[in-house]
Amino acid sequence: MVRKIKHVLILLYVFAFFQSYAQRSISGVVKDAQTGQPIIGATIVSNSNVKTASGEGGRFTMMLNSSDNSITVTYLGYAELKKSVSNNETIEVLLNPINNELNEVVVIGYGTAKRSDITGAVSSLNEKDFNKGVNTSPEQLLAGKVAGVQVVQSSGEPGGGISVNVRGMGSINASNSPLYVVDGFPIDNSVTVGGTGANFTGMKSARNPLNAINPNDIASIEVLKDASATAIYGSRGANGVVLITTKRGKSGGLKVDYDAYYGVQNIQRNIDILSAEDYKSVINGIIDAGGGNNNQQIGDLTNSTDWLDLMYNKNAPIQNHNLSFSGGNDQTKYHTSLNLYDQSGLLINSDNKRYSARVNLEHVGTNFKLGANMTTSFIKDNYVANGMDLNERAGIIYAAIAYDPTLPIYNPEGGYMLSPDMNIDNPLAIANGKTSVSNLYRTLGTIYGEMNFLEDFTAKLNLGADISNQRRDTYVDRQTIEGRANGGVASILQGTSNSYLAEFTVGYKKKIDIHDLNFLVGITGQQFNDIGQNSQGSGFASDATKTDNMGLGDPTKFIVSSSRARNSLLSYLARANYNLNDKYLFTGSLRIDGSSRFGENNQYGIFPSFAFGWKLDQEEFIKSLDFFNSLKLRTSWGRTGNQEIGNYQSISTYASGQKAVIDYVQVSTTTPSRLPNPDLKWETSEQLNFGLDFGLVKNRISGSLDWFYKDTKDMLLNLAVPRTTGFSTMMTNIGAVRNTGVELMINSINTEGIFNWQSTLNFAWLRNEVRDLGSNKVIYSGSAGGTSNVSVIQVGLPMYSFFGYQIDGIWQQGDDLSVTNDKVAAGDFKYKDVNGDKIVNADDRVVIGNSFPKYTASLTNNMDYKNFNLNIFIDGVFDVDMLNNNLVDTYFPANLKRNRLSEPMLNRWTESNPSTVYPSFVNPNGQGKKEVNTYTVEDASFIRLSTVKLGYTFALRNTKYVKGLNLFLVGQNLAVISNYKGYDPSINPNGGGARIDWNAYPTARTYMMGINLSL
Repeated sequence: MVRKIKHVLILLYVFAFFQSYAQRSISGVVKDAQTGQPIIGATIVSNSNVKTASGEGGRFTMMLNSSDNSITVTYLGYAELKKSVSNNETIEVLLNPINNELNEVVVIGYGTAKRSDITGAVSSLNEKDFNKGVNTSPEQLLAGKVAGVQVVQSSGEPGGGISVNVRGMGSINASNSPLYVVDGFPIDNSVTVGGTGANFTGMKSARNPLNAINPNDIASIEVLKDASATAIYGSRGANGVVLITTKRGKSGGLKVDYDAYYGVQNIQRNIDILSAEDYKSVINGIIDAGGGNNNQQIGDLTNSTDWLDLMYNKNAPIQNHNLSFSGGNDQTKYHTSLNLYDQSGLLINSDNKRYSARVNLEHVGTNFKLGANMTTSFIKDNYVANGMDLNERAGIIYAAIAYDPTLPIYNPEGGYMLSPDMNIDNPLAIANGKTSVSNLYRTLGTIYGEMNFLEDFTAKLNLGADISNQRRDTYVDRQTIEGRANGGVASILQGTSNSYLAEFTVGYKKKIDIHDLNFLVGITGQQFNDIGQNSQGSGFASDATKTDNMGLGDPTKFIVSSSRARNSLLSYLARANYNLNDKYLFTGSLRIDGSSRFGENNQYGIFPSFAFGWKLDQEEFIKSLDFFNSLKLRTSWGRTGNQEIGNYQSISTYASGQKAVIDYVQVSTTTPSRLPNPDLKWETSEQLNFGLDFGLVKNRISGSLDWFYKDTKDMLLNLAVPRTTGFSTMMTNIGAVRNTGVELMINSINTEGIFNWQSTLNFAWLRNEVRDLGSNKVIYSGSAGGTSNVSVIQVGLPMYSFFGYQIDGIWQQGDDLSVTNDKVAAGDFKYKDVNGDKIVNADDRVVIGNSFPKYTASLTNNMDYKNFNLNIFIDGVFDVDMLNNNLVDTYFPANLKRNRLSEPMLNRWTESNPSTVYPSFVNPNGQGKKEVNTYTVEDASFIRLSTVKLGYTFALRNTKYVKGLNLFLVGQNLAVISNYKGYDPSINPNGGGARIDWNAYPTARTYMMGINLSL
């Protein structure tokens, strides 16, 4: 495949380069059509892509090819002008001033609006703004691109999970993810099949369901952030709304586009563990210092195995091919696409493949419009066992870090070597003996009809469906410890998730003198259905059939389960927009949501919002300043909800109970599994927003500034209840969280002409604070392996604040040990005795870190010089921490012979090296396992050179069939500046909640080359 791509690129280049052409000269001047003033720096491009710029006095001269019969002239703040040209003429180009950005149409909930008329906090991205390089899902297109929106990768595995937070977190037990709306269809972004299969270690967060949508098909993404923008989505708008609009056809002939890239991936930053030689030196040194028995000494080395290096798939290939056809006329337009995406994982035996197709059609008649948007995809995942588990249940990263590097890969009998000193499986046995394959089919589509009637009214009917079917086959064979113990373990997990949408809206739009009216009312209903069936078998005579014939297993060990769940929403919505004299903007919306998820006493919720906008640039006192090109003040208030708690939380449900014996016969029983709460209702968020949109220096500098606070009340929380009820918790509405923040976005046109340079800066500050927990004084949260109670949720603190011990250095020889009653010796950690009672225990824990970044920032630079284009994207996160649980395993190992991270071990305290930083490791658990401390909770702030893309657009001459050709090179994750000692400070393998890094799937540094070809 690589060779074929190279041949195609070479042929296209030679074809373009050797086309003969004749040149001629034209000259001219570019002026403002209203003032007659010359325009310096206007860009002039011929139809064969010859480019120049106007200079002093607005004058320009350029050499044209024989095929050039027109030029296109552009300049910021002016309408684009296309002008026919002939031989050796002198022309005058008059450009009319406009404000393209303010007149740009932006998608909002259930409609569109001009950017200049928007009163809410809405961020809009189109293709030129998206992240360049490898993007497997829509969220990655906007990562770091929108102030106040944090996109965090949960895992570096192909298609790995992603969490998105808009303006912080407001919920403990409910979801904090935004609502995704694709072409008007609000989708359920939960996984179709949960779980991993028996005895298979998986990541805490599942693969990303949005991977089913091809990023190449996306035309724009709008992020609705404040309540004015999101309240139209009512009970699903509390965490923000992400509107995804796919590409549409345009009038004209058939347009064929082929986009492709091929690249290789390697570990972005490695974890350094002890080599065999260092391992021997360190372990023997600790034993000599009294930290072990002499019979544990390591003798002469006969083997040296880098287990971690064996887990890596070097130069893992990645490729993407996208072929699209579009076109149409004034009545009918179409866009279709085919996509193949294939990514091998950085860890052996893991990969992700996607095959997808899309069809978008639209037909416009005299007073009606019909359309359809449909995509279908097949995704095949190969998983490798890895994640947050330990010992024989561990994944390959945990095993590879901890396994003895002095052991060979195989034992003398040819099987995998096992260590006699630890209950961990051989890393290669795990990688090759635990397999899991998933096949997912997903089809998402809408059809709509729109009719104009009574001159100013529009009625629209929108119907849609989202259907997913998935099967995951997992097998654990006899190469592994668990497979041998069980005679092989097979699991089949199957699921179907369907949702259906029907909505009807009526709109009224009328302009009367200085009054511009726009009203919308509607009704919408959506139903969600989930079906699951799992089966498990073991005790097989052979591993040959794996999951293909589970009937060959021991029938007494079969386990079968099934499930079915349904929930629905019925909603009524209304919105009114009023524009007075194109100066004063008013917006009000109301949604009434009814949900089957809530108690019979609270099944309907009301979600209103109000907003006001003032176009200050239309006022004479602003115009007289001659400083602002655009200036708009916005303010809004609104109430939104959150219903993402799963099904049946408000009613009593039943589960399998203990076995009973009646008349000497064993019978199955059922038992209540939940306390009902008929008063359960929505989690409610109230948000106040003040915003300012501005444009200066002919809009060469433009942007927005927002301040907000968002109060989440009536949190959906599992409240502790008396044990006499027979239960430990009950889902209820209690507690409150506040998120306060500032968001700044600045666009600047730095230079324009032959060399164009544009920059976009995003900055956000966020403060999260728990305001109320009801009767709960504190809630402990977060765990990884043997580490528990990682963080606290407590009034006055940010959610998921790290709670642990302060370390003030290392005890040294000669220190006064009488200041503590703890059993300590030189070389031990010196924990801070906070309460001064001479004993360091749980009472001495304090807040030592923050899971929420206080500051996020990004900088995008786009530069064009002649036919070259360069994109550089830098992002950063600051004042945030993460528990590095692999450091916990280093400082508090399960036993002496486990391998560990090299830096602390090689620089450990000894009598000849009295370190003030690292302990001796002679008696690491002597003071108890104080896993969460100021050593293991690390600063996870970072600055990253995320993407560099260099492209070259060929000036095609006399080419009849090739309309456009661009070749490009991309580097991703090229450099990271951070003090964090794990794979990547930007990921969170724990998924939601406290940031915990343990056995993370590493992230990739990628280099690739690609082509954009238009025919």
